Amino acid sequence: PYQYTTFYPYAGPLFGQFGSRDRSVIDFLQWCDRVGLVLSTKVSQTVAGYGMLAKDHIPEGELLFTVPRSALLHQGTTKISALLEGEKSCLESESGWVPLLLSLLYEYTSPLSHWKPYLSLWTNFKTLDHPMFWSKEDRDRWLKGTGIPEAVDRDLANIQQEYSDVVLPFITKHLHLWDPNTHTLELYIQLVAFVMAYSFQEPRDESDNEDDNDDEEEEEKPLNLPMMVPMADMLNHVSNHNANLEFTPFPSKFTGNLSSVCNLSMNIVEQAVL
Repeated sequence: PYQYTTFYPYAGPLFGQFGSRDRSVIDFLQWCDRVGLVLSTKVSQTVAGYGMLAKDHIPEGELLFTVPRSALLHQGTTKISALLEGEKSCLESESGWVPLLLSLLYEYTSPLSHWKPYLSLWTNFKTLDHPMFWSKEDRDRWLKGTGIPEAVDRDLANIQQEYSDVVLPFITKHLHLWDPNTHTLELYIQLVAFVMAYSFQEPRDESDNEDDNDDEEEEEKPLNLPMMVPMADMLNHVSNHNANLEFTPFPSKFTGNLSSVCNLSMNIVEQAVL
């Protein structure tokens, strides 16, 4: 699926004066402290309410923030991970995203979710302004000739089929966790857009591709599934970026850290972008 680049609607200042900023941002930053998500003291104010600014010179190679793997949100960390793993044969789909999306459906609507301060930053996913939220007429008018209207139409048809054929039967089977009246197709589409815009994929370990027999053609391995990375999705995404998200080696998929590293020297008030 397409990963559209959209501005994060509001990320708030990371340090210093909050002014009249939304309480949800303060709650999120307090949550970051509790889960061990560490921010550099050299980043501060935001640009027009989103993003991250340098408040001091940041040389190339310096850490901007680190995220413990336990703070990542995906099907392996959600509270319902055991259920998803135990019934994964029922959740197969062409996209491969159903387990992650079921995790998001559950965690986004659970008042006791470990990720509530993070997910509460998004009160309306339609602010992503993804073309799938536009009317068909507007897509055809403004994006004519780009191939995007046709791609969005295909995506919407596939999402609707995935929801009706895989997701709805599963949540109906587990009404103690999901409610079809709450976890609707509309919310499912919004969460798909959320994943498209803000998820990250861990690069494959190239050492896994080594084969002693050079004559045999190696089968191409599937890409790792997407995951939600708190704080990393606060930054805008551009091709000429000055920060990288690095996945450090780890003994298991639940330990270790992810780090955002400055890959171009940043001056004061320069915005950090991935």
